[in-house]
Amino acid sequence: MLPQTVRRVSIPVANSPVPHSAGTPVVLVVTPDTNLREVSARVLTREGYRVLTAAHAGHAVLACLKGGRVDVLAVELSMDDVSGPALADRLRRHCPDLVAMYFGKSGTPECEGVIVRPFTREDLLAALPALRMSIGALPFVDPV
Repeated sequence: MLPQTVRRVSIPVANSPVPHSAGTPVVLVVTPDTNLREVSARVLTREGYRVLTAAHAGHAVLACLKGGRVDVLAVELSMDDVSGPALADRLRRHCPDLVAMYFGKSGTPECEGVIVRPFTREDLLAALPALRMSIGALPFVDPV
């Protein structure tokens, strides 16, 4: 049996964390769909949110650690590596006040906290005021 070498790797995760008192809500968008990720980030940024993005659960955890605070998680209901609710539970270890909303594929039954594809910019923005009551910090966006 050959001896094994263990190598330690240092990953910097807190360059400039967002202070909890900052007034700008932080939204983490997690989806392997590049188009959905980019468009959601663009829409939310224009509405005044600070947006972090990730393609999968591993990057989402790193973004959460590096960002210092995440108020809203917008995540696929089901991904290849983990389910959206399981990722939300994992991220709540670092951000206990995190509120989650889920992207459902076409055919997914509509329910509170789930946006079913295809959806519009207005649908995405309309889902945030519903979460606003849970957070108390999200700006009100009138979808009309």
